[in-house]
Amino acid sequence: MSSVMIRCPNTGRAVSTAIETEPSVFRLLPKTSARMLCPACGQEHVFSTSAAWLAGEPRLAETARPNGTAVV
Repeated sequence: MSSVMIRCPNTGRAVSTAIETEPSVFRLLPKTSARMLCPACGQEHVFSTSAAWLAGEPRLAETARPNGTAVV
């Protein structure tokens, strides 16, 4: 099991959403939003599954821009 991670919009730090799942399940999650209390800044954040990643796993949401740089 791996932690679902997001980037805190206030501090820029990677933080755990306190959700744990298997990579195979994470890849099947629908594009949806959820709320969490951020351990980095103490504020509530709304995050989307498309902006999240699994700790210790390659970023599944990475896509390439037309100029060849990656969007992470």
